[in-house]
Amino acid sequence: MNIDDNTPETAVHSRRGFLGKAGGAAAAATTVGLAGCSGNGNGNGNGNGGNGNGGNGNGGNGNGGVTEIDIPALYDLSGGTADVGRPTGIGSRDAMAWLNENDEVDFEIVHDWVDYAYEVPQAQQNYDSFTSNGEPPIIIGWGTADTEALASDVAADEIVYISASYSDGLLGGETPYNFFANLDYTSQGRAHLKWIADNDPDATIAYIHNTTPFGETPVEGGEAYAEELGLEVVDSIALELDANSANTQVQRAESNDVDYLIHQNTAAPMQVLLSSIEERESDIEVMGLTWTVDEFRAQEAPNLFEGVRYVNSNVSFAQAMDSDADGWQIIEESFEREEHSMDDPEIANINYVRGVVHALLAVEGIRHAQEMGLDPTDGANVREALIDMDDFDAWGLLPETYDYQDGDRRPTMNGQTYVVEDGEMVPDEMVELERREDWLP
Repeated sequence: MNIDDNTPETAVHSRRGFLGKAGGAAAAATTVGLAGCSGNGNGNGNGNGGNGNGGNGNGGNGNGGVTEIDIPALYDLSGGTADVGRPTGIGSRDAMAWLNENDEVDFEIVHDWVDYAYEVPQAQQNYDSFTSNGEPPIIIGWGTADTEALASDVAADEIVYISASYSDGLLGGETPYNFFANLDYTSQGRAHLKWIADNDPDATIAYIHNTTPFGETPVEGGEAYAEELGLEVVDSIALELDANSANTQVQRAESNDVDYLIHQNTAAPMQVLLSSIEERESDIEVMGLTWTVDEFRAQEAPNLFEGVRYVNSNVSFAQAMDSDADGWQIIEESFEREEHSMDDPEIANINYVRGVVHALLAVEGIRHAQEMGLDPTDGANVREALIDMDDFDAWGLLPETYDYQDGDRRPTMNGQTYVVEDGEMVPDEMVELERREDWLP
């Protein structure tokens, strides 16, 4: 099915539908459907079936007899965050296909996925489908609201849940099965604030964010840290995901003498914000968290994004391309297989790399469980394996390695900062934060 169609999505997509060049018409249809999905959907009409075969396929019992393992996923390909969700989902899907085709694991990855369109009820329905015939050991998820809504089920079912939500609220003792692959949102903001305190200590800052749980997550902790650093803090400002102007918000920031806006949103509202700043000829500096900047937006509007600072914990697409990282082989060969264009920044961007990292983390957890002599189809064993892993580098796609601990699942306290120059994301400095226990929930 072409995901751009207006007909509702009614089934989970199986990796059997798109893996392999010998997959015929079914493979071609599914590949075109994901690669061609719209990044500006309104979150309605897709992902509302979820009655497919996710949850099946853990062939064999015990470590030695496993022939296939389910790693299902929830992607936002058409909802409120699809501008960044689409390349991330494509990256994860492509990496799963590459790992299967290149025999990098000694089991078949069954990667059933659903476009849940950033709708929490659909996430719950699809989760129920994935677990209806037995629990997969691991699921790749997406948004903060739905990840938090599913957290109690995930813990009760003992399923590792690797989300694209980097909310520090998922790091508490009551959510032991939630993992993510980035500096958490609150610490991303703290990295920017530390840079401001070091370089412009008399500055006034404000957070600007959407009013979803995703948008609000880093505000309270970030404002507290800003005050701790001696920065002037004024009231945060709301800018929604579907905003088409930020003139009112910029005017409010100007009236409060804001020097720096810390922005928690996706790249589409970031472009809206920067456009309004340009229109008003404001000198406010914007510092974006993980989802606010990517190569597509920076190249589409280089003048708007010029000088914007950004923080993240996986490498950009250009960094991956220019490196000798093993992970680049996955990307390069996946682009060839799927006929993606390296000249298309809507896909060839930092979020595609992020999706590859999410897939590699999921698969490495299962593989490490095997190495430990544990049953890799059991989520509790995969969780133990993730905690046991040392120096995960996602095949060279991370600027700093990750380590998870049983009492502290923050993968890193380092944020790679970038500055946009001439439409390119140029690495600046690595900001290292303290691993403070009082920053855990």
